[in-house]
Amino acid sequence: MSMDGMTTNYSLKSGFSPESDLEAVLAEIRNHESSIGIIEEEIGELMRAIRQLQFRKLEHSEGIRRCKGLITLARRLPHEILAYIFEICVQDGYTKTPLAVSHVCSQWRKAASLPSVWSHVYVDFDDRDPCGRTRFWLARAGNSNLRITLEIQHEQSQLSDVMGLLLERRSQWRTLTINSTLLSAANRALSSCTGPFPHFYALSVIIRQEFNNNDDQDEDSETRQLIGLRTAFQDAPEFSIIHLARNLLPDPTILHPSITNLSLFLPSYHFTFNLTIESVLRVLEVLHNLETFSMILPAGQIRTFEPVEDTGRLVNLPLLSAITLTGWRDMYTLLLHLDTPRLRSLRLRSPDDLGTVPDEGTGRCLLQFLSRASPPLEELELRDADIPSSYLIQCLSHLSQLKTLRLHESEISDDVLRELYGPNGLCPELSTLDFRWCGYFRGRTLVGLVQSRLQRSVKDAPTAGSKLASTCITKVTVIHCSFVQARDIADLASLTLCQVVIVDADDYCREFSEPVILIGTGNDLLWKALDEPEDSFSSRYIAPWFPGSIDHGRASRFCASDPEGLSTASVTEQEPAS
Repeated sequence: MSMDGMTTNYSLKSGFSPESDLEAVLAEIRNHESSIGIIEEEIGELMRAIRQLQFRKLEHSEGIRRCKGLITLARRLPHEILAYIFEICVQDGYTKTPLAVSHVCSQWRKAASLPSVWSHVYVDFDDRDPCGRTRFWLARAGNSNLRITLEIQHEQSQLSDVMGLLLERRSQWRTLTINSTLLSAANRALSSCTGPFPHFYALSVIIRQEFNNNDDQDEDSETRQLIGLRTAFQDAPEFSIIHLARNLLPDPTILHPSITNLSLFLPSYHFTFNLTIESVLRVLEVLHNLETFSMILPAGQIRTFEPVEDTGRLVNLPLLSAITLTGWRDMYTLLLHLDTPRLRSLRLRSPDDLGTVPDEGTGRCLLQFLSRASPPLEELELRDADIPSSYLIQCLSHLSQLKTLRLHESEISDDVLRELYGPNGLCPELSTLDFRWCGYFRGRTLVGLVQSRLQRSVKDAPTAGSKLASTCITKVTVIHCSFVQARDIADLASLTLCQVVIVDADDYCREFSEPVILIGTGNDLLWKALDEPEDSFSSRYIAPWFPGSIDHGRASRFCASDPEGLSTASVTEQEPAS
């Protein structure tokens, strides 16, 4: 028998006698048990060694993690850039960003200690001790510019104390947002905003309380009007921007004549009484310095604007350069009563996509406005506010300075595009086209339009001092246009900047961010794959979304060696944001 207990010479035979060999068997068992004990001790020693090695491994892994943490971009960014990122988080609505990021690491804590990160002062009066929180926040903000948001829902007991603390820093105020359930609370806050505000420039007031049109209409009553604005910010030389969101139009007497940017949001969830164009005109005629005006009805709400009895009524707005109207046809009739000699941008939008046919009333209204006022429009946008092709052609004939044309859910036809063909087509200054959900024109017609407006060759170039009849199309956006095929996109990309995805942060259709695929330049290179090095891309072409024959809502990767095989290219799921 071996000493390791693994083998033995002892065997059971036919002549085995338990009585005579019992001691030998017991000895054998003891030997095996002794060997097992020795083996277990060896296993224990090895396990201890393994645990020690594993511990040492964890120590090294933790060291690697710490070292990598020291060289991450978040740790290497200058404090000013980190602080700017934190400010963006605050602007996006996460008001407790400075507190949260201070618990991440020492670097972030240092960045969060910069006063600019605390410059967005958010006061929720329903929170515990809003006065103490405001005092703490202002101490952290130091001498930075203050952007203040007041959330007033139910609790108002500390409103005066909080306003007193804030007004001590009135010289640092830049913007004020009041989000209040009740009109009376907003009036209380505004009434206290007296004294000099040397750098204050923007006010936003949102009132959730709604009023019926048949309520008491006494202008001096707090039950209807934002009368606190009459005395607020009288000594604010830079005050120029107002955003009002409530179900009533403001009384003209509460608006400061210095306003250059007015935005009216008119929600009505409980009362759906009609508004009048005349009431809008009374608001506008007191704002002689107005440069930008927008009036918006929310989606799902239809409120009628009653027309003006005096069809010759005109309001002169000599400085107005941009109008955005989001509503229905009767709202657009406001244009018939405006004299806007400097209007550069006009945007007509419908709040709901009802898939309706082109509206002759909207086309007639727009044509009458352009024919009478002859504004020097450089941008025209019709979003879900389609007009018949005949009216669109006539409107375009009045827009010799138009540079940007945006159409969403439009039945624009090939005939309209052909009217824009160069070198002597309509809108000779046109350089940017943006078509979305347009299901009638063909992609080849759009390619022909871009080709027709290309500059002529050097030998055919005009002499010095002259100019071409029409400019080149420098950018084309095509999203979900039924008869624009992949080959059309390829041809457009070889001629100009072709965009088939929403990339602008302020795009009206944007709902979320999408990855960007860049299309390479050169006659022999059409498409670039996502996994290629960054330096092999060209920012000339941006086109991750392909309408037409390729499935809508999918981001596609195309191979330069197989431009004809676009329809079989691999795709990854990604929904568009329009």
